[in-house]
Amino acid sequence: MYKGSLFERLHSDIQIDAGLSAKDALYQSVANNLSRIFSTNAGSAETVEDYGRPDLNNAQMSMKESIESIEQSSEISIKKYEPRLHKTRVEVSRDMLEVNQINVHIEGLININGRSQRIYYRADLLSNGKVKVYKNDN
Repeated sequence: MYKGSLFERLHSDIQIDAGLSAKDALYQSVANNLSRIFSTNAGSAETVEDYGRPDLNNAQMSMKESIESIEQSSEISIKKYEPRLHKTRVEVSRDMLEVNQINVHIEGLININGRSQRIYYRADLLSNGKVKVYKNDN
């Protein structure tokens, strides 16, 4: 039975739902880590500067440049700090942009029982500062 990553086991506030299959627990664990990445502002982690999401309020960039920067920076951070995902692609939903809310689609491969399987996540960066990440069944 999957008991969570070391970080999840050390922090009692992060729980893996009991009764999940090992595969679903792994999906949830990856979603938990993606949530931590998107909940942390890049530059605010004491040990590494590139952990977390980029500045979402850069007034010096156009909307197109901002979206591309968010996609590129997020992809780099996920590739570096979520090693269970491979061949990761990040895309901001351009047709669903709302004031102070961004929907980010994350696609990648994850190894399950020695086989790579495609997986999709969605990260909703909400206007209240919260982040919700969940497996997105396309």
